[in-house]
Amino acid sequence: MAKKITMIDIAREASVSQTTVSLVLNGSNTVQISDETRDKVLLVANELGYSKRTTTLKYDEPRKIALILDSVSDHDPFIDAINTIWDTGWENDYFISTFYSGNNPNLEKQIQAEINCNNSYVGIIYASSVTRKEIEVKIKADLPVVLLNCTSVDESLASIMPADLHGGYKAAEHLINQGYSKIAAILGETWMEATQQRLAGFNQALIDNQMIPKKEYQVEGDWSLKSAYQKTLQLLALPNRPDAIFCFSDYMAMGCYQAIKEQGFKVGQDIAVVGYDNAPLGLELEPKLSSVELPYSKMGEEAILRIDALIKQQPLLQRSINLPSELYARESTTAGCS
Repeated sequence: MAKKITMIDIAREASVSQTTVSLVLNGSNTVQISDETRDKVLLVANELGYSKRTTTLKYDEPRKIALILDSVSDHDPFIDAINTIWDTGWENDYFISTFYSGNNPNLEKQIQAEINCNNSYVGIIYASSVTRKEIEVKIKADLPVVLLNCTSVDESLASIMPADLHGGYKAAEHLINQGYSKIAAILGETWMEATQQRLAGFNQALIDNQMIPKKEYQVEGDWSLKSAYQKTLQLLALPNRPDAIFCFSDYMAMGCYQAIKEQGFKVGQDIAVVGYDNAPLGLELEPKLSSVELPYSKMGEEAILRIDALIKQQPLLQRSINLPSELYARESTTAGCS
């Protein structure tokens, strides 16, 4: 099945914000957008094959789905999932009512009261911006529930997770195929499920290619630009410095770039860098960043399709799914191997 083109895809290709794309495609006149930008967005949308469904709700009263967010972080690609839920929900005749709990028990109780006393809600999507297994869903309601980026303790609830193990494998495999042999990694915080899965996949790819993972080549960051900068300097100071670095997020890759350039090396020629997220900022770097795409947009779309199926009492072939990632190769890993 062909990938559904979203506003996120158009924004990335046109090098504009998703807000700009939304304003142009929805014909809004509330903001003055230059004709050049408007034409560029429309051209890219046409080239990518984007089609927006004109929706007229079938119901007198809107059917509400409660989208409950436990947290949202700065520079978080999880916003792609949230945006897609809003767009796809509307296209499927649902009104998405979004709540932010902030992991606050008092707020969770108020959200639960709102959902339970309002009979227009037909389902709940509980979303975690941090990939987590076996969470306790504290919002109790007699409604269909889909978990996004997390799983329930007893695995009884439908859930959608990214295949981070697969993503880590793809990153290492790509570097190996490009001819790099001294491959390091700057991890996220090691208590996180995403870090553990990406690292497991990364190490497995090395082992499958008769390469031994080296402890000194795997350093823990904290997802920040500063930590990535410092950890890159640490790696470059090794007697046998790496010739490639896998950063566990695109944001950390920015700090990695900075350290490499300050030390007089060239990204993509002296040292390859691959990131994780395929965020738009990676296309702004010089050279452009190779990156594993987190399938958050697809996960958001899948959340709506699955909650819709549960609302209609249709069976799910798989209660829990892990969506795989794609790797986008660019100059940061290919410039030195031409």
